[in-house]
Amino acid sequence: MDVMKIEEIVGDIILVILDNYEPLKKIGIENDKFFVRVKGYDEYGLWIYQPQFSIPKINNNKKTGTKKVEATILIPWGFIVSVAHFPGAEGFDFPSPFDSHIGFN
Repeated sequence: MDVMKIEEIVGDIILVILDNYEPLKKIGIENDKFFVRVKGYDEYGLWIYQPQFSIPKINNNKKTGTKKVEATILIPWGFIVSVAHFPGAEGFDFPSPFDSHIGFN
């Protein structure tokens, strides 16, 4: 078996397991584990794709509700306990960009 490299998960769906994730609740992460598509990584953490992120809807400088947009979100390394990658598993390697069942609520 070959050694796994972090760059191999970019573009794939992985399972992320977090610890002490209380500060991440401010961006909508309510569970300590969830499936996400990896957009990238850097020295700060893992960049994940969130297909339905709520942001304020602004009309005439006034908030008039919220709307859903696509987002890329940083999960700092300090919150990540583990990740599970599923190479070759159908739907987990380079998934269709039209699948929106990933992310968090």
